[in-house]
Amino acid sequence: MSTSQEMTTLQEKTGALYSRTLISPPASHTLTPNEPRAPISILTPAKRAALIACLIGGGTLHKQRGVWTPASDGSCDKHIAGITVADLYRDGMLTITMLSKHASAQLTTRGSWFARTAASAVPLACQERH
Repeated sequence: MSTSQEMTTLQEKTGALYSRTLISPPASHTLTPNEPRAPISILTPAKRAALIACLIGGGTLHKQRGVWTPASDGSCDKHIAGITVADLYRDGMLTITMLSKHASAQLTTRGSWFARTAASAVPLACQERH
């Protein structure tokens, strides 16, 4: 199990600047009617795709064999580069948990807002691949 000292060290190494509040997996992939849209224009296409994949995967990514993938086994699963996950962590959109050699990343409240905004801008992102 990961100790609090290991988690603190991980946060210190990356210079945690933003709130890293974990959220439960979203019940809906859409914004609420009165919720403002996140400024997704500041995200690269890779970051948008990673956030949408994480949202569709229940709010979690797992590192397996050197790449990050959504927790689900759906047809939308794409490999996500480690640098993209690290950037999203630094941007306060993901938290990273390391247990031994296993790593997972979860959407923060901020990350969920950006992911839901990005998903609403491209509602059929997974289906367009087919």
